[in-house]
Amino acid sequence: MLRRTLVIVLFLALLVPSAAFAQGGAFGPLPQAAPTSAPTPTKSNDSISSDLGGRTTLYIIFGGLLIAFVAIGVFISRDARSALPKNQRGDAHRLREQGPHKHKMQAKSRARAKTKAQREARRRNR
Repeated sequence: MLRRTLVIVLFLALLVPSAAFAQGGAFGPLPQAAPTSAPTPTKSNDSISSDLGGRTTLYIIFGGLLIAFVAIGVFISRDARSALPKNQRGDAHRLREQGPHKHKMQAKSRARAKTKAQREARRRNR
């Protein structure tokens, strides 16, 4: 019984419109806007380019940004090299045969000759 009366009271509370009484009706006439006077534009010699300082200022800004980006790149690459362990660092003074490409010159020439022969065989069989 108590539940039923509580549900009915809540249902009736939802049916009652909760209108703002100070605003009046929603479909009433709109109030007139107050007239505003438009300011007259004054001709001035100042332009956007003179506010920025012209091309020289833009070139200075561009140069500063370029120097900053290069400095950031150098810093990142130095930090990456220093974080790499010594045994994984590349050595610029080693020969090609000492590096990851340990194939002998004869093996490479044999592979080239084999590839050339295959290419000529494909041309003959067309």
